[in-house]
Amino acid sequence: MRERNGAGVDAERVGRVHALIDKQRQRRQSNRVLHGHPSPMFWLERNVPVPMVMSDRRAANTAIPKRVNLYVATPYCLPTTPDRCGFCLFPSEIYRGKHQLDEYLRYLEREGAMYRDFFAGNRLATVYFGGGTSNLYHASQYGRLLDIVRGVFPDLPPDVEVTLEGIPQLYTAEKLAAMKAAGVTRISLGVQQLDDELIALSGRKQKADHVFRTLEWCAALGLPASVDLIFGWPRQTIAHMLHDLEAFIRAGIPHITHYELNVAGRTDFARNRRDELPSLEQNLEMYRVSRQFLEAHGYRQVTPYDWEKPDAPLAGAYEYEDIMRTPFRTEAGDRLIGFDVWGWGFAGISFFFGTPDTPGWAFMNSVHVDDYMKALDEGRFPVERGFHYTERDLHIHVLFQALQGLSVDLVAYQKIFGVDPVAEHAAIWQALVERGWVEITDARARLVGDGGFYTPLIQALFAHERTEEMRKANR
Repeated sequence: MRERNGAGVDAERVGRVHALIDKQRQRRQSNRVLHGHPSPMFWLERNVPVPMVMSDRRAANTAIPKRVNLYVATPYCLPTTPDRCGFCLFPSEIYRGKHQLDEYLRYLEREGAMYRDFFAGNRLATVYFGGGTSNLYHASQYGRLLDIVRGVFPDLPPDVEVTLEGIPQLYTAEKLAAMKAAGVTRISLGVQQLDDELIALSGRKQKADHVFRTLEWCAALGLPASVDLIFGWPRQTIAHMLHDLEAFIRAGIPHITHYELNVAGRTDFARNRRDELPSLEQNLEMYRVSRQFLEAHGYRQVTPYDWEKPDAPLAGAYEYEDIMRTPFRTEAGDRLIGFDVWGWGFAGISFFFGTPDTPGWAFMNSVHVDDYMKALDEGRFPVERGFHYTERDLHIHVLFQALQGLSVDLVAYQKIFGVDPVAEHAAIWQALVERGWVEITDARARLVGDGGFYTPLIQALFAHERTEEMRKANR
């Protein structure tokens, strides 16, 4: 490969990239299904000027207002032994009863009122109700939940995708009917494992019967449903994995998220079950086998871990995932960076990217529900900390997003930023081509072979120098 200006790629720099790859391949990957740059560990600004950020956003989007990808969080999860299902790294609090949800909805409404004027006239691209566990609500509360959303976005079109995720044992026919009546258009099931003994390692009371009963109810209601599965689980074999995939293929599930277990932090799986985990080599083999298996059954890989079968009944559009991997928009000649993301509620994460010339912010709401509610009681935005993008960081973040879609549109990148992304990171691209993980044409750089599996590692390569700078600056 040669840089587009015709100069050769420095062999010594390419060698250093290969050495870094070899070092990183000895470590378990951190799964970043929708990860951005930089890591939230570098979001250190404690006084995020939210009104200024939102006013700047509105001014920057006067000509073509960006649509908003809305994520609405729920704080609570059922108690499990081990804690947090043994593996989860997302913030959550223990569910004790319906009164918590009633109180939380009141605070969610209050936060929405603080943002309402900033979003006046904006359209929603999608809505995603995430967790915690969003199907903890009682059937009677889903209408209120969607009414709260309409209180900020009153012109919620009927064709906007509205997804609600949850765990299989908490769905009921009554709840699902109430969700659909309220405006939910898609259900996401966090299955993780179908084998009753394997899922029991997480402390969940879930059984395979819960999963398939929920799918039957969804089909009867005409609600599209997707499932999440994890590979690399303690005691899991390739036979376990293929059994689960085959079961969902037989069930006609059109969208399967099949991702590698993230083993990190102080979770039970990280501290107490490392000797029961498949090896790094076995995880790679699971990825290869599952990719071949799903492709043989007509599924198309759309992210490192997402698989779609477009011709299946109730296929749905799965726009939330598509938008999260779509960083480029060049509508009407404008240079636009993706869609803005508003994380509403407890631990919500927002991305307001600004413009290539005037980068915006990312910020996170309070990760303790008491702090979230206290801020709102005091009339403050419940933002805990944030990060103000530099132009360089915005470039890296856009690469991260594009790589989640398995390819980088080189023409769009250059149009938006005025920089050739291949020349910008020539040694990295060269090393990836030599590994057989990337193919590059004039129009695209596309992940191939094991490149999809190593997406987190590849992302880390592009961010490596900048990440080291930030680490040193924050010591």
